[in-house]
This record gives sequence, C-alpha cells and structure tokens, in this order.
Amino acid sequence: MAITPNDLRFMAFTMVDRHGDNAAVLAGQAVDEMRALGDESRTNAWMALRSVIEDALDGRIDRDQHFSMH
Repeated sequence: MAITPNDLRFMAFTMVDRHGDNAAVLAGQAVDEMRALGDESRTNAWMALRSVIEDALDGRIDRDQHFSMH
C-alpha cells in the first residue's frame, strides 16, 4: 500500500504539532540515517515528508486543505 499525499500531509502536521520547528530537523536526521543504511525507498519517503513539513512550517499548505503532488 502506497502513502498518499494526504497521508503525508497528516504525518507532517502530526510531526509539527509534536515537535514544532524541530520537526524538519528530525526528518532531516531520518533522511541521513536511511541514506547511511543504503535504504533508498525510505530515504525518498523521509525526503518527501521533510518537504511537506517545511511547507507546513512556512505556511504554504494548510492542515485541512486537499493535498496533491505533481
């Protein structure tokens, strides 16, 4: 089962709610850890989540808006 764009939005806002501005840093650490393990699919997933977290923190996306990725 694939992670949907709305799943990413939900996860991003959950991390922002729990960790505030540090959410992007934590996601970046996960990217580095997965990359060091050579796990490309998880690296890509964490990179996508980090991007959505950054959009949430910067106000580019709203918690309740429908979300799509291109």
